[in-house]
Formats: sequence, C-alpha cells, structure tokens
Amino acid sequence: EDIFSAWDENNNIMFQMPTGTGKTRLFTSIIGDIKAWGILNSIDIKILIIAHRVELIDQISESLSQYRIPHGLIAGGKVRDLRQNVQVASIQTITHHANINAAKDLNVNFIIIDEAHHSLANSYKKLWSMYEGSKKLGVTATPWRMNQSGFMSLYDALIPSKTIKEFIKEGWLSPYNYYSIKDNSTLQRDINSIDEFDIEGDYKVSAMESVVDTTRIRAQLLDSYLKYAKGKKGIIYSISRKHSDHICSEFMDAGVSIVRIDSKTPKDERQLYVRRFKNGQIDIIVNVDIFSEGFDCPDIEFVQLARPTKSLVKYLQQVGRGLRTTKEKTHCIILDNVGLHMTF
Repeated sequence: EDIFSAWDENNNIMFQMPTGTGKTRLFTSIIGDIKAWGILNSIDIKILIIAHRVELIDQISESLSQYRIPHGLIAGGKVRDLRQNVQVASIQTITHHANINAAKDLNVNFIIIDEAHHSLANSYKKLWSMYEGSKKLGVTATPWRMNQSGFMSLYDALIPSKTIKEFIKEGWLSPYNYYSIKDNSTLQRDINSIDEFDIEGDYKVSAMESVVDTTRIRAQLLDSYLKYAKGKKGIIYSISRKHSDHICSEFMDAGVSIVRIDSKTPKDERQLYVRRFKNGQIDIIVNVDIFSEGFDCPDIEFVQLARPTKSLVKYLQQVGRGLRTTKEKTHCIILDNVGLHMTF
C-alpha cells in the first residue's frame, strides 16, 4: 500500500526490506496487482524486472512461474520471447549497445530493480534515460554505499519496512546466537590496524590475507565451528580463492564435508554443489562474495564470517543468509571470527 501510494506522487521509489523476508515474493505480488489494474482499466501494461546476475534472474523467473505470471527472459544464453508483457532482464544485456534500440521498443510502463543498491552504477542509470516516463521500484535489503553517497539522484522516496528485530519477533526471521572474538584480542587489533584499501574503500585483499589467512587464525575458524556448529549446514565467507582453498583443506582434514565456490567456478559445477548442499550431501560451502545476494536456502543453520569488511551491505547480506526460517530450525548460529560486530 505504501509503494502504490508513493507512486501516486513520484515515479521512482526505493523500498528497503531485510534479507530473507521475501522481496522477490513482494514484487511478484505487486506485478500481479499492476497487471490486474491494467486489465480493469483496459490498459496494456508492460513491466520490466532488472537483475544483475544469472542466478537472480532464474530465481525471479521461478517466482513468477509459481504465481502463474507469463514472462520472457532477456539475458545471455536465454531464449527470448518479447511478446510477453512481463520481461526479466539482466542489466548487462538490456543496456548493451547492440540491444538498446530493441530495449527501447518495449515501451515499458513499470520497472522493478532487484538489489537496487547497485543502481548508481552507470549501466543502471541508462534505464532512467531509456524509460523516462516509467514508474520505477528499486528493492534492496541494504540502501547504503561505501562512499556514503545517497540515492536521491535516482529515487524520489525511500520506504523502509519493519526492522530485522521486528521480523524475528513476529516469526518471519530466525532468532540467532552470535559468537565473536574478544574486542581486545590480538586478531581484532591486527584487523583494526589494516590501512590498505581498495578503490571502493574496503580492505585490500592482500592486506586481509596477511592478517587473517594464517595457520593460527584458520585453526580458530575450525575450532569455533567444531565447538558451536559441528554437523550443521552452513556458509563460510572467505577473502579470496587462496583463502578458501586453505580453509577447505583444514576442514577436510578434520572430516568435514566442504566445497569451495567462487566467480571462476564453472556454472554447471556451481549448480551441482548448490543442489548437493540443499539436499544435505554437503555440509559447508566456502565462498568469495558469491552468496552475499539473492542466495535462497532457508535451512542454513550457521554463517561463519572469515572475511573482514568495512561494507555494511556485505555484512548484512552475509549474516542475513542464515536468518530464513524453517520448521526444524530453532535458531541460526553466527560465527563472527573477524569481529565485525565491533564495526556494525
């Protein structure tokens, strides 16, 4: 109701809703409402949904199909059906110079932008010039940027939903037990003293590796897993492929069923690992920023943070992976081995 009311006054709305509370289902419902309104008013409504990764496109497509909303896909390697009034597109494909004219011909009335904290990137800004008169809804769990720049250049209003605490109290998100290193520990002091940063303002990978990717610190990762989460299904967030390999080796040596996934893992192999993970054949996936956004596996029982970060977005997306509820799960375990609670 807040979104539709805001659209009466403005074209461009940003909506914030915590990780795991059903943003995809929410905007699928909104699409159903828009289509129904179009039919009632004899208006041929066209809707475009934008995502930035293939996995998210597939997830959105599944949700639309579940609610019997016919749609087409505009992404590399996907068969296109531009006759459908609802299209799910990858931002890279729809704004590519080879597709610009065809994209403009869609004459879109409404655009929904998933993971909208990315929308300050130049590729997203093109949507505003391509579809000037359209109503836009950017959805995100984390409307925040490392450089502290706001989103007012693109969006006219921000609508926040309830807080994580309220969603937990009402049973929509899982309670959690949070374990971390001591505030005055040597590791915490070493992380706090890192003074090399990347172009976005986060810690440099090499600087993090020198502090965190050591035999002693990796042993602490394994020890805390064995103490608090042994035998549970979970995700570990690492610094790099090298760091992931080292973690995998140590956990495997301890008899843990664990695999590594990163951006260079072939798509088929990644899908196989995720399927096995969801089926309970693999206990842990170590990853480098792959499962920070849009990864849907409700029965994750623990999340282990092995990567320092200065990014609130990364932090909330990562811990949020464990907060989805299931009938069997009483709570999620968060193992913060790099003291991120101190920053956030």
